[in-house]
Amino acid sequence: MSVLVAVSPLDGEPYFDALSRIPGLTVWREGDDPPPGRVEAVLAWRVKDGFVGRFPNLRMVSAIGAGVDKIVAATDLPPSLAVTRIVDPNQGVEIAQYVVAQALRVTRDLPLYAQQQSRAEWRRHPVRPAAACRVGILGIGQVGQAIARAFRPLGYPVAGWSRSVRTIDGIECFAGEAQLPAMLARTDILVCALPLTPATRGLLNRAMLSRLPRGAMVINIGRGEQLVEDDLRALLDEGHLGAAALDVFEREPPGPDNWVWRHPKVAATPHIAAQASYDEVARQVADSLERLRRGERPRHEVDRGAGY
Repeated sequence: MSVLVAVSPLDGEPYFDALSRIPGLTVWREGDDPPPGRVEAVLAWRVKDGFVGRFPNLRMVSAIGAGVDKIVAATDLPPSLAVTRIVDPNQGVEIAQYVVAQALRVTRDLPLYAQQQSRAEWRRHPVRPAAACRVGILGIGQVGQAIARAFRPLGYPVAGWSRSVRTIDGIECFAGEAQLPAMLARTDILVCALPLTPATRGLLNRAMLSRLPRGAMVINIGRGEQLVEDDLRALLDEGHLGAAALDVFEREPPGPDNWVWRHPKVAATPHIAAQASYDEVARQVADSLERLRRGERPRHEVDRGAGY
C-alpha cells in the first residue's frame, strides 16, 4: 500500500512519521515526486483542480481531520474516488473544552479582571447567573453534542439547531429555517459547529447575528467561510454583540492587518480548538486503504453531495 502526504512540509512531517511506522505502507511527501502510478491514497488538507488526475491508480483522498470542504471543492474528483474524513473521539472533547473555556472567560468577566490586575485595582463585580448564559449550538452532531454535554453541569441552558428534526436528552432542539429565529432569540452564547456546505457559507451574517440578544457572544469553531467577518465587526463595534471567539477564518492565517488581531472584544486563535492524533490519522488512512483494496467501502466515507 502507498500513501502520499500532500500537506505543507511544516505541518505534514508528523503525519509522514506516523504513517511511516505502519508496516507494509510506503509513504511519500509531495516533494519526493513519487511514481504517479504507485500512489493509491492521498492525505491532504486541500486538493486543487488537476491534482488527483496526476495519479491513475488513486483509490482515495483522506482529509487530515473531520472537515473535507477544501477537498470536495475540487471540481475534477472522479465519481469512483473515495473521499474520507478522520473521526477522532478525542476531538469532540477538545473542541468542547475550547468552547467552554472561551465562554467562561467572557461570562465570568476574566478580561475585565485582567485589566483591573494591570492597574492593581481590587474591585468585585456581580457574577452573571447561569440562566443568563443560554447556549445555542448550530449543528448538533457528534461535536455539537459533546459541547452540550460539557455545558450542562455548569448550569447553562443549552439549545441546539439542526437542518432536520432531532430529539436529544438535555438539549432543547430546534430544526429547519423556520425555527432558527426562535433559537437565536433565546441564545446568549452562539456556537457554530456546522460543516461548511453551500447552505452554511456566509450563514453568520448581519441579518442572522442581529437576531441574537444584545450583548451576545459568538464562538466559531466550524469554518471561517461561514462567518461574514465585516458583519461581525460592525455588530461588535455597534455594541449589539458583546464578544467573539474565533478559531477559524476565511483566510488562514488572517493577514497581519486583519482587524481580528487587535479588536478588544475578539479572542482569535490559530485553528487549535482540536486536532486529531497523528497516529489515529495514520491508522484510519491505512485501514480505509486496506478496505478499498479488498473491494469494501472505507469507514468515514464522505457523502460528496452533502459535503460531509
